[in-house]
Amino acid sequence: MSDKFVINRRDTLALILGTMVATAITGKAMSADATISFWATHTGTPELKAAMQGLCDQFAKEKGVTVNYQPVDGSLVYPKFLTAVQGGALPDVADGWSYHPLQFAAMGQMEPMDDIIDQWKSNGELADVVNDYAYKKFFWNGHYWAIPWNLDARAIYYRKDLLEKAGLKEPTNWDEFVEATIKTNDPDNGIYGYTFPAGVFSITQHFYMMVMLQAGGSILAKDGTLAFGTSSKAANVKALQWINDFYSKYKVTPEGIASYNTDDSHNLFLQGRAAFAYGTGQVISRLLTEQPDLIPNVGVLNVLQGPGAKLIAGFYNPLFVWNKSPNVQLAKDFANWLVQPGRLQPIYKAYPGASWPIFKKEFAADIFKSSPLLEEMTTKVVPFTTDFAYPSTGVPQMGAIDGQNLFAEPVNDVISGTKTPEQAVDDANAKMAKLWS
Repeated sequence: MSDKFVINRRDTLALILGTMVATAITGKAMSADATISFWATHTGTPELKAAMQGLCDQFAKEKGVTVNYQPVDGSLVYPKFLTAVQGGALPDVADGWSYHPLQFAAMGQMEPMDDIIDQWKSNGELADVVNDYAYKKFFWNGHYWAIPWNLDARAIYYRKDLLEKAGLKEPTNWDEFVEATIKTNDPDNGIYGYTFPAGVFSITQHFYMMVMLQAGGSILAKDGTLAFGTSSKAANVKALQWINDFYSKYKVTPEGIASYNTDDSHNLFLQGRAAFAYGTGQVISRLLTEQPDLIPNVGVLNVLQGPGAKLIAGFYNPLFVWNKSPNVQLAKDFANWLVQPGRLQPIYKAYPGASWPIFKKEFAADIFKSSPLLEEMTTKVVPFTTDFAYPSTGVPQMGAIDGQNLFAEPVNDVISGTKTPEQAVDDANAKMAKLWS
């Protein structure tokens, strides 16, 4: 298969510089000793880094090996991994973005993980996975190219006290939600009805995907072909229009929302200046550490029933192994060891809310009962969470679609008034279609 969708970079200079950095970090190829390198992209806080380092040290001690753990900053994930794969300098095992393993499998760089999935099937662990999609998303071209290790959940958070003041119950569908954002919008007191990311950032894609799914839309068809601007076009246009109405019609959002990234919406909500906010699980983390007094007035919203479905976007993140590693089996053993039920408790405790289990039994742990917000996420959101490729299993093209923010652009184009929803979908679909040509 062509790898054009893997190396389609906009900034050649950045790629060259990235290659130099990767070479400097990696050095020459490792010899076949008992050492593996591990890159992790979802351990971005000091607490999570310390917890993951502890787990790496534990494995190293138990097996008498060395694990070189390297956190990867979120802003560097896409160029760093692309540079590494092109330079033949991938780590032995990695936690990357959602569709990296399929992207790299198409370049002949990945080790199949079928044996681990078979093991999970035989010992009953596969049946305990929260959502079949957590592992089926990594199936492509006859193989599983990764195993899931955590769920990065998304949710809408709301202010219970502001709903009560407006005489409203927690909304459960699109119509009720619109009404709630209008009635809680209070510009005289600096409170917005709704805040969400609308800049050209990855979090904006997550937000759009939630609305897209609820409208009955998708990026891919069930067979893995592109559906964004064809069979799913009507639903995806409806989703964009619904998003834009909060800004242009109902006027319940901040004026500058077209530039908003993750922290912009999080900060506004944590300042008590929004009744509803779309965000990551780090809203819970920050409430627990920064604003514990606000917690009694905050709830996690039930996933809304849209005109097409009751679903929300979330990410079952992968662990994948480089097939050119001098220690392929050790790398696979580490990945499987790390994911075993109960193993990741230090991660969940280090920064509650940022990471969620992939096995159902783990939600019985005390940490997920330590806050009503954590409990609400497990019951109101997790059961309805799916990923970008839904209803298909993954395809390699999704790596570039995700990594290049190709469906964040439509949200920004519409909110900023440069395109109509239909134009935005058509233009984004044209860019995506090139990845299949």
